[in-house]
Amino acid sequence: MVDRRNVLKLGAAGMAGMLVHLPGRGLGAAALGDFRHSLARAVFDERFDECLAFADELGRRGVVTSGIRGDVATLWYGDLRVRATRSPAPIAGLTDRVALFCLEELARDVGMKVCFRVDHLIEANGHVRHEAAGPTWIVDAARTLAPESGFGRAMAVLASHVPVSQPGEITAQKRTGPFSPGNRTALVSWVIA
Repeated sequence: MVDRRNVLKLGAAGMAGMLVHLPGRGLGAAALGDFRHSLARAVFDERFDECLAFADELGRRGVVTSGIRGDVATLWYGDLRVRATRSPAPIAGLTDRVALFCLEELARDVGMKVCFRVDHLIEANGHVRHEAAGPTWIVDAARTLAPESGFGRAMAVLASHVPVSQPGEITAQKRTGPFSPGNRTALVSWVIA
């Protein structure tokens, strides 16, 4: 029987297949068509180049972006919470762990939760380890990311293709605490829906 859920699964599987076969840099450069996704907002941390690339890519695709410098309270209480209460729509981001930790807690108040996340652990020498949680196709696509800088645009492409109408994944929720391990920078790509 063909129903909406099966169509969405097939679409996600097809997209995953396409993305998984691309090299990490290719994800960000993939021409996936001109579209406007249902993302209400993209939140990015202005202090990091990868976050700026993430915002640039989503802004180019017609998504409204909001820059922060670690603290999300003003953005949440002054804008995102009101919009999420009136008309819930997915919010994507590439921020540090503290910002995601706060947004995850705040979003629960309006019935939203993290549906995917990719932690990007950046060593002092520039090597990046990507740890993904969420739908299988996101985890598989994140495995193709190069272990170096340049993942911001690729994560924008992935975030803009998350089928948030499917039941949420609990594996992406409360995965880590707010702090970076050791002397590494820890950025997180995420979608809250």
